[in-house]
Amino acid sequence: MTPSGPKLAVEDSSSSVTSNSSAGTQTLVRGLRVLEAMSAQSKPVGVAELSRQLELPKSTVQRLLRTLEQQGWAETLTDPVTRWRLSPRMLALGRRNAPSTEVRDAARPHIAALAEVTGETIHLSVPDRDISVVLIDRVDSVHPVRTFNAIGASSPFHATSSGKAIMAALPDQQVRAILSRPLEALMRGTIVDPQQIHHQVIEARERGYAVNISENREHVCAIGAAVLDTSGRPIAAVAISMPDIRFAAERVAEWGALVRETAKAVSESVADA
Repeated sequence: MTPSGPKLAVEDSSSSVTSNSSAGTQTLVRGLRVLEAMSAQSKPVGVAELSRQLELPKSTVQRLLRTLEQQGWAETLTDPVTRWRLSPRMLALGRRNAPSTEVRDAARPHIAALAEVTGETIHLSVPDRDISVVLIDRVDSVHPVRTFNAIGASSPFHATSSGKAIMAALPDQQVRAILSRPLEALMRGTIVDPQQIHHQVIEARERGYAVNISENREHVCAIGAAVLDTSGRPIAAVAISMPDIRFAAERVAEWGALVRETAKAVSESVADA
């Protein structure tokens, strides 16, 4: 007869290992979410704000932040209250390993030239999976009234000219899959009807550029075009961003041609790099 004791002990040990593994995975995921939330901020952020954004207890967020600080990935500012930001080590790691570095370097002279021609703010963004676009470079407008978006800011595909331009360069089946997910109404002007957005994507495919009118941010308009790799896959997007007080429907074709040509020039520079 086989004793039941050792068998039970083995099962308990296996269960314990599985439990510990799951707990470790959960902690890792939460830590990464904290880093992601901090990177989306334009200034240091407090524990309470992170707790609210992440829907985690303050004690959990505080513990994760302390661990990140001990490992050199986060740091505190204590004047006048304690706030947190990514450490220089973390920022340096991102700069060294980001796959967008090559695109940013190749695009810089072209987006600077576009900014000079238009006088408006120029954005260079890259896709984050097929969910959102992330701003990796910006040339500011010369106008005193101008748009501003922080480097590292993330915006959903469906509410941005860059996102729609990238979708226009994707296979239709992939576009439909993206639009089958719940689409958040960020602003009063955000379009969340999948069919309407799909129609805009088809138009962008035909024209070579997409348009956003106060869909991602109130009173901000943009015209964007996709940057393609040598296989035709969208790897980035260039956009002209401006306040709605300077947006004129009769100039959209002009701006569209400029941003389309700039995106093409960036594509060629990336291919030659």
